Amino acid sequence: MNSFGRFKVGVFDSGLGGLSVLRTIWKETNNIDFIYLADLDNSPYGSKSKRNILQYSKIAYEYLVDKNCDAVVFACNTATSAAAEILRSNSKIPIIGMEPAVKPAVIENPNQSVAVFATDLTLKEEKFQNLVSSFSESAEIIPVSCEGLAKLIDNDLWDEAWDFFNTRIKSVISKTKIFVLGCTHYVFLKERILYNYPDVKIYDGNLGTNNRLKDVLNISQHSGNDQKNGLDILLNTSNSDYVHLTGRIAKTISSCHTVSLINTNLGKIHA
Repeated sequence: MNSFGRFKVGVFDSGLGGLSVLRTIWKETNNIDFIYLADLDNSPYGSKSKRNILQYSKIAYEYLVDKNCDAVVFACNTATSAAAEILRSNSKIPIIGMEPAVKPAVIENPNQSVAVFATDLTLKEEKFQNLVSSFSESAEIIPVSCEGLAKLIDNDLWDEAWDFFNTRIKSVISKTKIFVLGCTHYVFLKERILYNYPDVKIYDGNLGTNNRLKDVLNISQHSGNDQKNGLDILLNTSNSDYVHLTGRIAKTISSCHTVSLINTNLGKIHA
């Protein structure tokens, strides 16, 4: 916290999905300066090796530490699975990660199957496997790989993204109507899912991550004008095509924000 009583919080994702997490946090806090870093040059993470994701995550984390952040949110389930615990062991500031909201889905829907939509790496990582094994045998967890969906969303291809995701829904809808969105990108499709499948119940980890951040920084529920927060969005890419979509999403969070193209190794290259 700086001398003005404001925290600076870094939010990191492989792309733009983490903005769905930031939108949740924004509504619950004030007097925080957020730096959002999207590692678009290296996205998508889901098909990458764990070693590569750890390297990308470490670079992004160190970049945000150099920006004097008081905490870093890994707003990416894949990066959390591959890197958060390792980086946390030597970190001087809190690292808050994501976790698929399987636990509340199972608890609130006993003896029902639960479909978890996520990237390949998230589904095969030990963190997810341990989570699944912690439930009784009566809770059937159905993993549904959606590798490639995040990139379609980052590329502003919403109809293609929906067609892709809809095929995955159709593969499990006869077995369950309890859905866990295990990637922050997928949350952007939540309203469309409910429009087409009004009987399903959807869970995501955004609120849990928000609550964890508030607990770690001892932030109370805000009241009043959420414009007291600040938002700088940094896109690690030289491709300006991402700026338009980023701006549209950012406006759902705050009318006051900046978007810049940067390179995490070379510094700012365009604003």
